[in-house]
Amino acid sequence: MRAVTGASFYAPVEGELRELERRLLEVGRGAHPVFRDAVAHLFTTPGKLLRPTLVFLSSRFGPGEDREVVLNLAESLELVHTASLVHDDVVDRAAVRRNVQTVNAKWNDDVALIVGDYLFAKAYALAAVLPKPEVIAIVAQTVFALCDGELGEITATPSLPTESAYLDRIELKTASLYAACSQGAALLADAEPDHVAALGAFGTSLGMAFQITDDVLDLVGDENDFGKTVGHDLLEGMPTLPMIYAVDERDGSGGELEARILAPAKTEDDMRGLLAEIRGSSGPERARQRALAFHDAALRALERLPDRPERDALRNAADFVVSRVR
Repeated sequence: MRAVTGASFYAPVEGELRELERRLLEVGRGAHPVFRDAVAHLFTTPGKLLRPTLVFLSSRFGPGEDREVVLNLAESLELVHTASLVHDDVVDRAAVRRNVQTVNAKWNDDVALIVGDYLFAKAYALAAVLPKPEVIAIVAQTVFALCDGELGEITATPSLPTESAYLDRIELKTASLYAACSQGAALLADAEPDHVAALGAFGTSLGMAFQITDDVLDLVGDENDFGKTVGHDLLEGMPTLPMIYAVDERDGSGGELEARILAPAKTEDDMRGLLAEIRGSSGPERARQRALAFHDAALRALERLPDRPERDALRNAADFVVSRVR
């Protein structure tokens, strides 16, 4: 069952989403028993399925009506997303995601790495049969972007990035996949070039809003609602936008706070003190406003599309993304 049900933006594509959920559970058929078990573990609670929802909604803006092709793209990109999460959880040593154990916690790092590789391979197999080479290229470029973003993050010299560097990183790690969903689907449906561009811009802005919102919730959210450990980025010394703003508000005197944020080893007392300090700063609110600005940019992109129920659904999806911090 999806992590979110009943939201109005799912309604126009509910049938496609149910079929996708069925296919995701079938990904492990015929594979090694451990992979089959891991697939069941990952997709019994498949998350919000926002990205495939974007695929299905965006495909309605062109005359193309090949439902099977669109389903293949949605499944391919959802497998890319899931594979990247499985690998990220190994890098981050995360134990919980979506309120359930990660693959690396339930099995081990070696199994998680191979499961992620298998999911990527499944994604590529689905992408390879798509009828448009430019959409196949979008899938590949998205994986390049995800890898570039992750490598940039884990190999960076420990320091507080600028706002611009942070935004570049999340565009690679998160927004690129949202853009691929909306733009790739529009291309498959033979949408007009202006509409393809508008949907790509919408996806990028929505992805930026989503990640900034996630980073705010990592500091101020409720762990049960958030579905993963709160404060994880802070614990790992991985600065996000609310932290950058919290240091910035000190107007040149934030060196001590910056050093404590970047410190790789933190005690429970360290974490309590830092969380209280950052929550008491303007950092989370400024980041929230930045997320809302990207949300507004996403809505402006939608204005370039014809007025139809799917456009309203995309608007509602954008509202949902930032509603978690409104």
